[in-house]
Formats: sequence, C-alpha cells, structure tokens
Amino acid sequence: MAQSKLELKKRDRVGKGGAREARREGFIPAVLYGRNTEPIALAVDPHLLKEALSTQAGNNTLLELKIEKDKKTKARFALIKEVQYDFLTSKPIHFDFYQVEMDQEITINIPTKITGRSRGVQEGGILEEIMREVEVECVPTTIPNFIEIDVTELDVGKSIHIEQLEFPEGVIPTQPPTATVVAIVAPSALVAEVSEEEEAMEVVEGAEELEETTEAQEPEAEE
Repeated sequence: MAQSKLELKKRDRVGKGGAREARREGFIPAVLYGRNTEPIALAVDPHLLKEALSTQAGNNTLLELKIEKDKKTKARFALIKEVQYDFLTSKPIHFDFYQVEMDQEITINIPTKITGRSRGVQEGGILEEIMREVEVECVPTTIPNFIEIDVTELDVGKSIHIEQLEFPEGVIPTQPPTATVVAIVAPSALVAEVSEEEEAMEVVEGAEELEETTEAQEPEAEE
C-alpha cells in the first residue's frame, strides 16, 4: 500500500463561480465526500497533488488529507474517485476525493503488471491483455500497488483467469473466477478475426450502396 500526505484548501464559494475562482488562483477545484461525510468543496495545488501521487500506486495512492481550517481533529484518508479532464487540453479540471474509513472495505480497481516473456510469444504468438485492471474488495491498508501476472509458462492458445491470480491476504477479487485476464493467441487467429470484420464491413457497405441506388431510381414525390 502506497500512502502520501496532501494539503488542500477549503473553497468559500461553490458551484461554477467558485470553480473558476479556484482555477484563476492556480488551483484545481475538487470535492471530498464519503459514506459518513458531508461534501466539502476544496481547492488542490496541482504540484502538491502530483508529488503526492508519485508512488508506484499512482492514482490509487492512499492520501492523508490536511485541509486548511478543518475543524475535524481525526485524520482524514481518501482516494481519488474520479478525474474530469478538459477535452481540448486533456488537463485535469476537477477531482473527486472519496473519504475512506481504515477499517471498512472498499471496492477498487487495481492495475495488472505483466512479468516474464511467455513461451507462446517466443513461438510467434501474440500477448493479449484482456484486463488491464482487476476489481477487488479490501480495507484501505491492504490496497496493493498492482497485481503481478507471470506469463513465462504461457503457451499459444492458453490464457490466465482471475482464479489463477495471486492476491495479497485480505484482497478479494469481485469478478467471475473464470474471467480471462491474459491470453496468448496465434497470429493466424488475429488474421481470421480481422478478415471477418472486413467481410462484415463489406456487407454493410454493399447494403448501403444498394439502398442509395434504389432511392435514386424512385420517382420524386410531387410537392
């Protein structure tokens, strides 16, 4: 589990006006909420946040929040729940922080980490990562940075499923045990898949051309 400290400011104004004001001052607007927490409008320094998240866990880093003028004496711990981005610049414009209780389970997506070079790839197969994240339930103190998947012994045509992964103690996967996480496919299988997609597109395009021809041959209705 990766953990960092983060200082934030309370926003006096909420809504769009308060968000714009925070951005003008060089902050990113944010909100903190949780099961037993009244929503709090916040402003976060992007440089401090980047530093706090510079761990192996990235956005899954458990954050100990220090909020300016916070009347609560007990430490607040939170995770980033959602990030909104500007569709033109791709820069973050709003953060949702979810306050967690250290003794209560939460549901979280953990990234997978592929290790080793599989026998199947060495024989010409192609590695397909079906899942790049695995959903699990655990208490905040046991959040793993990643789930490691060793594919060294994986042959062409073989796959690894949720039930074959090793999870730390107290970390329980929520997805079906038989769900495929990683597979090694033969190049011929990919070629066949692409060919089927191309044939399907040709059928669709042919139907559209026929429809356009039919419409062109029909007499125009009188006004």
